[in-house]
Amino acid sequence: MSREAVIARELNVPLTGLPTGLDGLRMAHVSDLHFRRWDRASQAAQSLLTDLDYDLLLVTGDFCSFRWKWRQAAELTGRFLGRIAQRPAYAVLGNHDDPRLADADLPLRFLRNESVSLDFLGAGLTLAGVDQSGRRTEDLGAALRKGPASGPTILLAHYPSTVFRVPIGKVQLVLSGHTHGGQIRLPGLGCVWANDRIPRRMSRGLHEVAGTMIHVSPGIGVCLPIRIRVNCPAEVTVLTLVAVASDHEAVSSAPAEKEGQLVSGSFV
Repeated sequence: MSREAVIARELNVPLTGLPTGLDGLRMAHVSDLHFRRWDRASQAAQSLLTDLDYDLLLVTGDFCSFRWKWRQAAELTGRFLGRIAQRPAYAVLGNHDDPRLADADLPLRFLRNESVSLDFLGAGLTLAGVDQSGRRTEDLGAALRKGPASGPTILLAHYPSTVFRVPIGKVQLVLSGHTHGGQIRLPGLGCVWANDRIPRRMSRGLHEVAGTMIHVSPGIGVCLPIRIRVNCPAEVTVLTLVAVASDHEAVSSAPAEKEGQLVSGSFV
């Protein structure tokens, strides 16, 4: 399968205690763009993000393929976001990103071990992000230091393994990338290598860990040593927050929603 096939998928994210103003909030999640040049995958992902209906765009790192080409990645990121800049956009850095990318003139805000408070129809939401561009750049405590008196906290973290270090009850939803969904998935086996300290089954999709929901994006791009995807298409995901009445209902409904609804594109 070539990297040019990009699909759109919709998933419901069940959260307990969700304020009325956030019930139905739609977030587009993409990751691992790995810009080297403008190609058909870039164009396809941009077209999907232009056409889909959502309230927030959230990007979980790895804009760059190579750190030293961060200026090229910044230019391509600006082109990518140019047609969709009317929507609020937030991002974090990944392990392939040069920190200087966060200072580029781009129509999105990078969260570097910090959080912002957002308001939707009078309901508060905390959006936090950790800087995982280097081995010692992350400060999870600083990112989660602030939070609303009520309402959920959503954490952007490039590495999905971050969910295992989140204090219980502090974060309701984690958005991550890095794994590329495994990039190569074999029939009957699935992901061959998750490239993070997580179970292979968590290499993509929606999961629950100790009461915290996590969505792992399959990403858009590819990187060395293998620049192909097999049974693992690039994906733009739209996540819709859905209020549920109890913890039991939230956890039990997550597996049923994991595959979601294929909106556009095809598996080839």
